Amino acid sequence: MQLSSETLRFGRDLTTALLGVDAFYRRESGDEDGLVVVNLDEAGRFRPDPFDSYEDARRLFADLRARAVSLPEPDRRTYYDQVCHSTLAFITWRSSGLPFRAQLADFLHVTPAPASDAELGQLKAEMRTLLTRLGYPGDLAAQCAAWEERHRVPAADVPGVLTALMSEAWDRTEKRLLPIPAPKSDGMKIVAVSGVAFNARCNFLHRQVEINTDPILTKPGLKHLAVHEGYPGHYVQFKLRHQGYLDGTAPADGLLSVVNTASSSVFEGIADHGMVM
Repeated sequence: MQLSSETLRFGRDLTTALLGVDAFYRRESGDEDGLVVVNLDEAGRFRPDPFDSYEDARRLFADLRARAVSLPEPDRRTYYDQVCHSTLAFITWRSSGLPFRAQLADFLHVTPAPASDAELGQLKAEMRTLLTRLGYPGDLAAQCAAWEERHRVPAADVPGVLTALMSEAWDRTEKRLLPIPAPKSDGMKIVAVSGVAFNARCNFLHRQVEINTDPILTKPGLKHLAVHEGYPGHYVQFKLRHQGYLDGTAPADGLLSVVNTASSSVFEGIADHGMVM
């Protein structure tokens, strides 16, 4: 569906505003990773709005949030409201602080509460039923340990196993889902890392999936990572957003991936700055 000219214009305004918050945040914090961790605007079409304070940024994002209510497309209204809500929460966190529960609620749009005992009990019962059916004896802890040991991939083997799974994921994506707008040679390479605060991440600009080999890794878990970080996951997400912008069918803010929030995939999550992944 072709987006309205009003929504495409809003996307351009949001893009320069997000870049402006990113630039100001980098200056005041010294954080080289910044708020915008992926910027696909290689041609430099969009310049950051010049903010001298977080209050300047707050006023603009409050205006953007008010504008989003009137956009023609219902999904875009919801999406942009959440983007603005999350960015305003980020500005509050940086300027005056924000309690951790409020960070969860306002950055990620989730209820800041743990899973209930009933929910955990149901999941444990389902796992126990499945593992018993598969022939694993003992209590749930013993069953899980035995399953992990059976499917475990040694750290030294992880890059090779994940590379093969990524190749298969690319082929299956193109065969069963959609054509990827790039040659396979443009795809992601696997880099093993250690001592980091994440399980895996898509470093799209360097075409790398960085996989932490410290935890126990299993073949089924690596399959999940292949489709989540690669195809049809984050890599395809970024390629389609970039191509959509070039074709004039997607808004400019799709060129950015911002580290802090939201229910949408524009925002990735954060661990290094006191938030959550």
